[in-house]
Amino acid sequence: MIPEGAIRVARVIARLNIGGPAIHVCNLTSRLPAPFVSRLFVGDVGPGEDEMSDVVRREGVEPIRVAGLGRAIRPADAMALWNLVRELRKFRPHIVHTHTAKAGTLGRLAARILRVPVVVHTFHGHVLDGYFSPLLTIERALGSVTDATITLSPRQQSDIATKYRVAPSHKVHIIPLGFDFSKFDDLSALRGELRRELALDADTPLIASIGRLTAIKDHPLLLESFRLVREDAHLLIVGGGEEEAPLRELTKQLHLDGRVHFLGFRSDLDRILADTNAVALTSRNEGTPVALIEALAAGCTPVSTAVGGVEDVLEGGRWGKLVRSRRPADFGQALDAALEEGSLLTEGEITARKDYARRRFGVFRLIDDHVSLYMTLLEKSRGV
Repeated sequence: MIPEGAIRVARVIARLNIGGPAIHVCNLTSRLPAPFVSRLFVGDVGPGEDEMSDVVRREGVEPIRVAGLGRAIRPADAMALWNLVRELRKFRPHIVHTHTAKAGTLGRLAARILRVPVVVHTFHGHVLDGYFSPLLTIERALGSVTDATITLSPRQQSDIATKYRVAPSHKVHIIPLGFDFSKFDDLSALRGELRRELALDADTPLIASIGRLTAIKDHPLLLESFRLVREDAHLLIVGGGEEEAPLRELTKQLHLDGRVHFLGFRSDLDRILADTNAVALTSRNEGTPVALIEALAAGCTPVSTAVGGVEDVLEGGRWGKLVRSRRPADFGQALDAALEEGSLLTEGEITARKDYARRRFGVFRLIDDHVSLYMTLLEKSRGV
């Protein structure tokens, strides 16, 4: 039962696959304060993908499934649009907020069909890089009927407003991602558990890579680099995806079998990061890398290629190591340096890293930013 006078927010995303966007929309759906009432409208994950069901359960979100609202573009999208219009009409939202590309297209069209007062869209990555002109034309048309476009970083804002001219600058707002880091507050009780699980010595240096095993993440570069890292270190590959089999084969070819551990998808990241010394990211492109943000929140040292929003998250290298080349020797050297320097970090330096993550990417800041924007847009729509 929706209370009288509630502000109804419909949040639309194509799928809740493993990654930052799924965590983001679940947090926003469950944590908006009164008088907001939020519902999450989603499609199904694709073949070979896992859904973040643990986050959905933890946040107490009950997604409304919309048939056809998946990632892939297909002829049946017209039916998916109709299904979404039908579900939104039942909810009668004051605000429709879309996330990711396909949901952004169908969700904003549905909102305008229903004459929803406020329409918002969030770009979760540098998704326009390499776009063809027809797709840019569509995004620009959608931008013209969107009341506010949210980006996650200053560079992304510049891309949307200036480089691609998807929306005018006064309509583009920067709201960084926000997460609940409470599970990383005190990891002392968990230290040693993962090393015991893997039958490793208590002082074995551990490097973790956390994320989907997909081509854009360039795990081959990580493996080639790790081959050059000190021989007592071990690499944890956390996540699943279509690249797992080729990566396992490459691990054998590089004679790294005994030092690389494929852990699959894990929901106990607190337990993993409690024993991790450095978190590595070798992506070819990134929006806002959740794995690096969580690494900072747990006090680990991030090591990443300097792509997409990574430089903004690490503030140009202040909070981690940025590697500007894609040579395995350079990335391997950075990993070695991170392991060496990590052992010398003071408690004060580790605390500063954690505080930075919570201050800039905490969930309470995320909620406050959205509430402020929503109220401003609603007042504007009412002519206040």
